[in-house]
Amino acid sequence: MTICGYLLWSMWPTLVVESIQWQREVNARLADLLYDATSNPLIAGGSLAGFSFIYGMLHSLGPGHGKVIVTTYLATHPTKVKASLMLTVISAFIQALVAIVLVSVLVWGFQASMRVVNEKAAVFVSLSFALVVVLGGLICWKAIQQIYHALRHAHRQASSLPLKSSAFPVMHSAAPQAFAFKSAIHRPAIRPSVQIQTAQRHDHHADCGCGHAHVADAEAINRASTWREYAGIVASIGIRPCTGAVMVLLFANLAGLYWMGVLSAIVMAAGTALTTSLIAVMTLTGKQLIQRYLITENSHKKGGWQFAGYSLKLLGGMLMMVIGILLMGGQDTGLSPMFSG
Repeated sequence: MTICGYLLWSMWPTLVVESIQWQREVNARLADLLYDATSNPLIAGGSLAGFSFIYGMLHSLGPGHGKVIVTTYLATHPTKVKASLMLTVISAFIQALVAIVLVSVLVWGFQASMRVVNEKAAVFVSLSFALVVVLGGLICWKAIQQIYHALRHAHRQASSLPLKSSAFPVMHSAAPQAFAFKSAIHRPAIRPSVQIQTAQRHDHHADCGCGHAHVADAEAINRASTWREYAGIVASIGIRPCTGAVMVLLFANLAGLYWMGVLSAIVMAAGTALTTSLIAVMTLTGKQLIQRYLITENSHKKGGWQFAGYSLKLLGGMLMMVIGILLMGGQDTGLSPMFSG
């Protein structure tokens, strides 16, 4: 498996470049099939669905912010395979749904041209990149909270050790017993309640043993904010309309077969979901192999690795923010320059 991973890693740049060339060829074939479907809808429609699925798979292999978000999040957060697959599938189909709604409203509602559709889509693209920055900030904030609670917990554990080790020895001689009996005779009646109140006043901390939850646990913070992070990932990826879906919908509208363009966009989303799900599974598999090796070799440094995991989350959130800012600054042509003229 290690050899296969290395071969895939070394071949990935070539695969990405080849996938871009394949996408261009599939784009031309999709346009031809849409026009052929006017005379032979059954055969051309079936071929269109197959090529749409292939285009979705190839499109998700190329560069894109969706894969960066998913892989960065999965590599730096404890996520299960089921949750990661849900993220990739839902994001892919929301991208297709946004493309269908956008083109339908602009073309059918406002009779907009391709250039207008491209300009309006650029707004969604910019919003998607802005959500990437917001999501990165949310992850950074949660990582900072976890680092703070981990340091606070470690400090309290360190401060409690001297008290346990250098506690006053218990005296079993007769003198202390006599002193306690004498002081009990002359003690006022209200004194026991004062003693109880004094005993109840202790330094509350995570390991005090009184049964109260004084500090939010780091895992509790992680569980409480996971659904918000999932929603942020789906929104930041899905709100950007799929480029191929918009192209197919526009060409289908020109050919008078808009319903076939809608079906093609949905099938395209299925192909995208398949490839991104495979990338997500490979990311999780590689992370689990690394974690298993590190934990086995350094089982006595569990606390240190936990702190390193929180720091890695912080780094991942900062990376997302930087990527989002760079994408916002570099986006100036909408979905495709071919629609800008």
